[in-house]
Amino acid sequence: LENKDGTIRVQVNPVSEKVQIIARVRAYTAGADSQAIAEAYLPTLFKVEETAEMIRLVTEPGIRPDTVVMRVDYTVEVPQHTDISIDVANGNVWISEGCSNISVVGNNSDIEIIKPFGTVSAKTVNGRISVLESAAETTLETVNGSVQTSLAGGALQASTITGNILASLLDEKVESCDLTSLNGSITLVMSDKISVDMNAATECGLVRTDVTMEPWNGIKKRRQVYGRIGNGETPVSVNSMNGDIVIQRSAT
Repeated sequence: LENKDGTIRVQVNPVSEKVQIIARVRAYTAGADSQAIAEAYLPTLFKVEETAEMIRLVTEPGIRPDTVVMRVDYTVEVPQHTDISIDVANGNVWISEGCSNISVVGNNSDIEIIKPFGTVSAKTVNGRISVLESAAETTLETVNGSVQTSLAGGALQASTITGNILASLLDEKVESCDLTSLNGSITLVMSDKISVDMNAATECGLVRTDVTMEPWNGIKKRRQVYGRIGNGETPVSVNSMNGDIVIQRSAT
């Protein structure tokens, strides 16, 4: 699904095999003399390609008239385990629990994804990213915004230029974790089940940890923590330029 201006909400229906798409269109013109231009443009809004394996919907495949301001908000209902690919310029994206592989590319977009079964790639320029209980490889990138994520399996890579990161590693099935923020703090919360090979460093902040590392293998300074926690099965890298780093064990 490609959209220029407008929100996209994806909801899973576990008892249906159908895809249902509802589009709410709002169009505004600079004056009454532009109304005819808008009315002629509206029938060109949607381009649909459908095969046995895929539905591709492109919003505004043509060039929008300068005198028309357009917004299309989508509500999409899909079967469980559907793969989702979304490209939106200006608009937030919300995806419910139950989808499989997910790819979201936004510009001015907040992105929220709940309990995906497959891999996740979520990228935006100006916006927050939230991915909860991801079970497979997860890549999250924003320029101006925060990142919040929890991971039950696979590898995690999350980065932001200006914003904070809060990441929770829920299970020993997590393969690796790489967190980077240029101008923001990073908080990493780890389950007691996880053992890690830790490298955490900040240039202009402090590293704080309540996690005990092996004395013979650990280095703990104000701005760097390096060492093995448990048997070091999961490599973890946490880096900030201008922010603090906090490393904790989960309370549950």
